[in-house]
Amino acid sequence: MAELVTLEPLRLGGICDTVPFDARLQLIPDLFAQLDVAIGRAGFFFVGPQTALYRLDGDQMEVRIGVPLDQPLPGFEMFEAPGGQALCHTMRGGFDQLPGIYQALTGEVSRRGLARGTWSREVYRQVAKDVNLNVVDIYMDVTGT
Repeated sequence: MAELVTLEPLRLGGICDTVPFDARLQLIPDLFAQLDVAIGRAGFFFVGPQTALYRLDGDQMEVRIGVPLDQPLPGFEMFEAPGGQALCHTMRGGFDQLPGIYQALTGEVSRRGLARGTWSREVYRQVAKDVNLNVVDIYMDVTGT
């Protein structure tokens, strides 16, 4: 199911926030909307792909949603998507699959004798009104490779 890959560090600009884990599904879409507004204000026709990083801290989730930027721009907080080893699964279809995919990746970490790293990330290669057209690469950082 999952492929072990090496991720290069990536500099992103976007929106960073911390949300209650239990309310993440209701709050995270607002962060994507804020990023879309910042992209529009910056005058971009296209910038991407959008990348989301997620890190749990107790009952809180740190969320960083951004796009590759060469320089800081007003309305964008600059941050690094760290490099390293990760297990990757490409999801095709609706976002309702995400919990099962994360559960499968967590199981794969154990089966391979790895340890879960700090971040999970989603790279949105294609998101459409028809959810069957969605393509998202899901990464779970790992250590011990």
